[in-house]
Amino acid sequence: MQKEGITNVGVGNQAAGGNAVLSGGLGPYLLSRYQRDGIQQQGVKYVMIFEGVNDIGSGSGGVGNSLISAYKQIIADCKKAGYITIGATITPFGGNSYSSSSHESERQTVNKWIMTAGNFDHAVDFSSFIGSGSSLQSKYDSGDHLHPSVAGYQEIANQFPLDIFK
Repeated sequence: MQKEGITNVGVGNQAAGGNAVLSGGLGPYLLSRYQRDGIQQQGVKYVMIFEGVNDIGSGSGGVGNSLISAYKQIIADCKKAGYITIGATITPFGGNSYSSSSHESERQTVNKWIMTAGNFDHAVDFSSFIGSGSSLQSKYDSGDHLHPSVAGYQEIANQFPLDIFK
């Protein structure tokens, strides 16, 4: 961002390890904390959601529709607060214990919704930056077929459309 002259935007990452949107996970799930972690923070202008893999991976059929409903709620609350919303697609996890044809179908459904104009103010296709079909590209795979490597996160940063902030 600094290289592009964007020096008036700070990033507050409120991620939680093993996080989920709907329930479960290793810490408080997103629906229980997005107000505190995003909307109620001072100086917020943008709220980005890059969540959902743990919900899909540990869920059963139909979780995609529940994720979409949760995203709609978060988006509506963000817009009510005057914030710009950014949705990031769920990256692939083929070869991981989460991997199944039904989970991939759910991921594709949610990603299609994220990328559909009119849902988020901006949509960013992280999946296409580092994925190949249902799997992470090997050069962007940390080795567990779920989490991007350092190179994968760097590629996401390299391809992120910074014009969103201009």
